[in-house]
Amino acid sequence: MKNENKEIKTTGQLREMLADAAKNVLNGSLDIEKATALHKLAKNISESLYSETKIAMFSHEIGKNIPEMGNLPLGGQ
Repeated sequence: MKNENKEIKTTGQLREMLADAAKNVLNGSLDIEKATALHKLAKNISESLYSETKIAMFSHEIGKNIPEMGNLPLGGQ
C-alpha cells in the first residue's frame, strides 16, 4: 500500500488507501480478515465525518459558531 507509513489527513487520502487495499485483496497481498477490519475502521471514520458535517450544516443554519472539522466537542462540553 502506498500510504502504509503516511498519515491520512484528507478524505482523498483515505479513499486512495482503501482503493489500494481493495487492489491488494484482488492481487492476494492483503488477506480478507485484515481487509474486513480495515473496512470496519474506514466505515466508522466515514460515519464520524458524515455526522460532523451534518452538525456543522445545522449549526450554520441556526447561526451558531461552527467548530473547525475535527474539533467538535464531545458530550456536554
